[in-house]
Amino acid sequence: MTDDRGWTTVKSIRDGSPGSVIHRAGWVVIDPWTIYPNGFVRVEHGYIQEIGQGTPTGGDEIRDYGSGVIFPAMVNAHTHLELCALKGRIPTLNGFGFWVRDLIEKRAQLDRKTLVAAAEIGIREMLASGCSAVGEISSLGITLEPVLKSGLAGVWFREFLGDQVSDTEKWEDQPGNLRASLAGHAPHTTSPDVLVEIKKRTRGRNAPFSIHVAESDEEMSFLTTAKGAWKDFLLSRGIDTASWGLPVQSPVRHLHAIGILDNRTIIVHVLHADQADLNFIHESGAHVCLCPRSNAALHQRLPDLDEMIRKDIRLCLGTDSLDSVSSLSMFDEMAFVSKNFPMTAPERIFQMATLGGAAALGLDNGMGTLVPGKKARLAYLDIQASKASQVVEGLVNNNESDETSRAMPVHTNPKAVLQ
Repeated sequence: MTDDRGWTTVKSIRDGSPGSVIHRAGWVVIDPWTIYPNGFVRVEHGYIQEIGQGTPTGGDEIRDYGSGVIFPAMVNAHTHLELCALKGRIPTLNGFGFWVRDLIEKRAQLDRKTLVAAAEIGIREMLASGCSAVGEISSLGITLEPVLKSGLAGVWFREFLGDQVSDTEKWEDQPGNLRASLAGHAPHTTSPDVLVEIKKRTRGRNAPFSIHVAESDEEMSFLTTAKGAWKDFLLSRGIDTASWGLPVQSPVRHLHAIGILDNRTIIVHVLHADQADLNFIHESGAHVCLCPRSNAALHQRLPDLDEMIRKDIRLCLGTDSLDSVSSLSMFDEMAFVSKNFPMTAPERIFQMATLGGAAALGLDNGMGTLVPGKKARLAYLDIQASKASQVVEGLVNNNESDETSRAMPVHTNPKAVLQ
């Protein structure tokens, strides 16, 4: 169900009541493979105390949401809220290099107030579509306050590009459910010295670290040849790459060689990865965040999800930004994945959008599944199902927008073709 803005309408449940409250629905999803009919979640002081079926005992307040489904709130593990103001303003089919230049030029034309106001609208969209945690990437450093005010959990990443790293202490500690950390933009835009330094700082705090990796043809060509149009573009931005140790075999192997990959690293996109790259990712324990709608729009290419699953790589989902996708809805992202990777079970897709994202952001002890002891970050959607097998499938395939259902030619392996 969507509203007049096209947002999936979800009732978010963040219960911090001092007393015990029962939340009931026709179905309760504990995790993608454990679903209770006629279920309830007992919450006290903001934490889940009990999951059950039928009529709960005791005199607690009961909130009955209807015949739909209560499920763990979703996690958007990678987005750029500071780019929300650019929605619909940058063509995506003219090539990645053109898109980057256009983004830089058009963002520079907007003032901070405009960028922040658009980010606040993006936050409301995420909340309205059942998202309760975010991995927000900010290169301008302007979205920390709006994310903090929203009540979203997750990680706010201050992102660095180029060959200089400034003082980062003020970005690394925040109260409450939102943690601040650091991110490198990408191995083709951020020097190895900077990546090593900021990874060292996040590792010292046991904080997540995020970086875009193996996304574009331009990145692959530059890193593996140390020359070309992308090198010239960086020089035009005042970034000299002569000391970066290029060329390298691949972006993934480059990050492995300089010690960036570990179980607190989130590598985003990974469109260009061979078997050796995927082995390094698996062995390191790094999380891969996939943003397939953005990949299709910008690169006409999809990641090799089937092979990543076969290699048991830790996966999560993100929407990327509104300058490359039409919404920040995880329902749209899940529906797109389901459409284009038909061999991937709905349960696995839903896991990527909930517990997978929570684990990547270091939140899995408190959210991602509905079990006693975790925080009561729940959501309700009014979908109809007659049996448990239809519940998660209904959640994953809830949206059928033009973006999630259209046919597109893409370059990828034969097992990941847009239908």
